[in-house]
Amino acid sequence: MFASLLVGLAVAVGAQDKKDPPAKEAPIVGEWAGEKAAAGGRDEKIEPGAIMFTFAADGKLTIAEGKQARPDTGTYKTDAKKDPAEIDIIPPADKKEPTVEGIYKVDGDTLTLCFVRGKGKRPTKFESPAGSDAIVITLKRVKK
Repeated sequence: MFASLLVGLAVAVGAQDKKDPPAKEAPIVGEWAGEKAAAGGRDEKIEPGAIMFTFAADGKLTIAEGKQARPDTGTYKTDAKKDPAEIDIIPPADKKEPTVEGIYKVDGDTLTLCFVRGKGKRPTKFESPAGSDAIVITLKRVKK
């Protein structure tokens, strides 16, 4: 009797409750248009539509710059439990480039990304002081 009770409990615990809400999409998922950037303490102008980031729910990433024929692709991973939230951008294996480690924040329809070029070191603040290798990119969600 004890064994059948354990089996019944395991089945009940493992069964999905039909009242559970569907999994919520990460706030970063969607299409984002570059708005402004800063690199090494200098503000960099971004023309409307000059850079687009598309984060898919399945972890795929597309970055399109201008009217280039083939946008860059890769994958991404996020960890929203960290403070600040972390993002890793992973290029395709054939590119033989390192993973870019950064941080991100979403505030309504604004996404801010911060990376350090070529250092292999994740930034801890959303800033790009003069002389640094830090890049801060601000993007706006593209409305459908």
